[in-house]
This record gives sequence, structure tokens and C-alpha cells, in this order.
Amino acid sequence: MWHSIGVFLCDNWLNLLLVLVTGSALLIYWLQERRKISEAASLIVMQVDDLQKRMRQIKTFISEDQLNGTAFYESQILFKTDYWDKYKHYFVRKLDSESFNTFNEFYSCALEVMEQQELMKNLQKNDFFVNQQTLTNVEANLILQTISAVSHSPVDSQKMVDGIMEVCPADMSLEQREAIGGMLKRIYSTNGNTDFNAFWSMYNKDKQIVIDAFNKEAFTRYVPVQIKISLQKALGQFDSIPVIGCTGYDKLKKLAERKI
Repeated sequence: MWHSIGVFLCDNWLNLLLVLVTGSALLIYWLQERRKISEAASLIVMQVDDLQKRMRQIKTFISEDQLNGTAFYESQILFKTDYWDKYKHYFVRKLDSESFNTFNEFYSCALEVMEQQELMKNLQKNDFFVNQQTLTNVEANLILQTISAVSHSPVDSQKMVDGIMEVCPADMSLEQREAIGGMLKRIYSTNGNTDFNAFWSMYNKDKQIVIDAFNKEAFTRYVPVQIKISLQKALGQFDSIPVIGCTGYDKLKKLAERKI
């Protein structure tokens, strides 16, 4: 018998080797796919748990029927990757239809909340740029008003130059008179009749008043009421979706916890 087995192995070793290699490849592929499913289930479970906590936090951003702008600005976006949408094809046959639909609804509500969150944050960022532009315009007008306030009574530069030239020596040449007259005009144009010490004193005082007005929100910040309405609606729907504890959630947890 052993002789027959030896002969068989010698005659068919190439075919046996091929079967062994093919079987090993199939086993490795099966283990890899199994591991992918376990990792995908783990990512979804962790994200669902995290979203539950984050949603409870976002609910506190609405106080006395008003949105807390500071809380929204400091909050982090709910998620960057929708793991359910990315991996749900793995679980089409592993979850019952009710659980599958529950996960779809859960993530749909989460996406709606995130959309309103991003809209709120974008409005705040745009508001900063608009305020900066407004502040620049206000300061430009303030500079002009302050210059006007500290300037002396207007002086006719041509009359001033003519008066000085009248007392110049009579034998002065025409070229010399034109050169002196041009120089006097340039000096007047450069120095003007503005008291710059008074300008900076008045401007800095008024500028601080403007800055205080901006910091104390003198300008009304408009937030579309639809953001609050859509957010409250999505949060209400989210609370009504029993994703944690459903059959599908428990199934995903088991898949995530398996060793092989």
C-alpha cells in the first residue's frame, strides 16, 4: 500500500502541488476578505457610537430656541468619511432589511445635521471677512473726517506765494522768481496746514471707540432661521432611530470582535 501511495505521489506531484498552491491562495484570499469585513464593521460601530455622543453635544448648541454661535464655531465637523456608505455593500446579505434601513436612516440624519453645521460655520467665517471689510471702510472714513477736523482754515496757496514774491528784490530775474515760487508751492503742498499731533490723538481715540463697537457686536449677525428649523428636525428624527441595540448593530459588533 505504501508503495502504491509513493508511486501515486511521484506520478502526480505536479498536480498535487498545483492543488496545494491554489488551495493556499484561496484560503489567504478568504481570510483577507473576512478581515476586511471585520475591520469595516469595527469602523462603522465606532463611528455610530461616536455620532451618538456628538449628536448629544450638538443638541446643547440650541438654547432658549437660539443657536449658540460660539459653540458651533468651536465644534468639529461630525465626520470626514461616511463609513456606512463606504462599506455597506459588505453587509447587504449579512443584515436583515430592517436593520439595513435603520442604518441608512441614521446616517441620513447625521449627514443632514452635518450639512447644517457646515453651513453655520461657513456663515460665521464669511461674517468675519465682511466685518473686516466694513471695519476697513469705517477706518478710511474716520481718517478723512479726522484730517478735516484738525486742519486749519483753508489758505489760498497762490495768494500766499504772490504775497511773498512781492517783497522780493526788484532786480530778481524771471527765472529766479519762478524757481522760488515753485519751491514755496512745493513746501506748502508737502507740509500743508494740518496739526498731525492733534490728528493722531483724535484718531486713536475714535478708532478705539470703533473697535469696541465691533467687539461688542454693534452689527447684527443674521443667521437664517431655516438652519435652526432644519437642525431641530434632523436631531428629532435622529433621536427616534434605535440604531444601537438593533439586530444589525449587534451583528456588526460580533463581526468586529471576531479574531479571525
